[in-house]
Amino acid sequence: MPRARLTAATALAAAALATLTGLVAIVVAPPIASAESTNGTGMAYSDRTFQPFTASNGLSSKYHVYAAGIPQDHAAGLVLQFHGDGAYEFANPTSSYSLGGPSGIVAQARSRGYITVPVRTPDSAGEITWWENGSANADFVANLLDTLETGYNIDTEDIWLVGYSGGSQFITQFFLPKYSSKIDGGGTVVFGGGGVPRVSAQPFAGGLIADLPMHWYTGAADNGTNVSDGYNAVLDAQKGSAWYSAQGFTTDLESPAGLGHNLSGTFGTVLARHLDDHAPNNQVPTTTVAATPEPTATQPTTTTTSPPPITTTTAPVTTTTTPVATTTTTPPPAVWNYTLTPTRIGANLVVTIPAGTSRTTFRVTATQGPFYVYNYTTRTGLRTLSIVSSLAPDTTYNYTVEADDEIVGSGSFRTLP
Repeated sequence: MPRARLTAATALAAAALATLTGLVAIVVAPPIASAESTNGTGMAYSDRTFQPFTASNGLSSKYHVYAAGIPQDHAAGLVLQFHGDGAYEFANPTSSYSLGGPSGIVAQARSRGYITVPVRTPDSAGEITWWENGSANADFVANLLDTLETGYNIDTEDIWLVGYSGGSQFITQFFLPKYSSKIDGGGTVVFGGGGVPRVSAQPFAGGLIADLPMHWYTGAADNGTNVSDGYNAVLDAQKGSAWYSAQGFTTDLESPAGLGHNLSGTFGTVLARHLDDHAPNNQVPTTTVAATPEPTATQPTTTTTSPPPITTTTAPVTTTTTPVATTTTTPPPAVWNYTLTPTRIGANLVVTIPAGTSRTTFRVTATQGPFYVYNYTTRTGLRTLSIVSSLAPDTTYNYTVEADDEIVGSGSFRTLP
């Protein structure tokens, strides 16, 4: 099910701060599966290209699957990739233009534990596109996603939709508005477009809105003046990101100066940046980590927050004789020990996660405005959760450390100048 967003942060704002010292050393516990695992079986964890698929609506096409080397001891994240008009990247999956090469989408996703599935549109007339007959194409993809979740153990809270040009249009205009219920979290990265819905949008679950950050990457020069069809991708990206922001999603639009519609070689590195900022961290550490050192002129201090006790008072209980007032005290969640080290454009949280914890999230929020980024893990033991590159230098941010339904740490830090 979608996760509910925590609302207890304000209750901890006045908590006392304590500085950590000493050395943390722990034996890593075995991994646990995500609470949203599909537990699917039967499909090979191997790389296979041009696989045929026919959906229940009769549409047929092909897909690639890149699953070789993906760990099978826990649910895997999934990257679904949708090509631009003409499907060059699908027809040439080894090309470094998009999917192939060490900086391509497949390699970057694989190194982070994701199965990658590029999909070819069922369109077969003229220049093939995703956005023509987009609603029926969305039905096709929803059916394919069901099949993948049945065949693989997929983490439905970690599904990423990645598209280029017409594939971006398909994601934001058709698939996500129609089938957001198929996803519990993850993210979107759309390149060269991504406009407002062209089908009636189904209600978005609150948990999905909180846990599906949406990213647009469209060159500032991609305004229709340098392409034969006159397509203004910047305008579509601006309208699409504004629409989803108005629905409550966390959105951002990156428009590099001088960059047009040709984004050759950029897809994998941009995707990797956003996966690192938002995706679950399942790396097993190989060293122990020292707690925060004494602050110096260049090293910001690191703090943890001790939550105050929460006291609630019931109304007086009246009997036939004397009114009795009763007071019940709810014990606060235990505060975890951790080390937070800011970088110039990110932060690293080293935390010892107790056995039995299903999900631990490191969430960083702006002191003003709706911006936030997060990283999480479903494992226990000694873990490092990193926000790699989404923060601004020399800026103060608030953060929370969340364990399942409880906040177990909070505070603020300042990135390096």
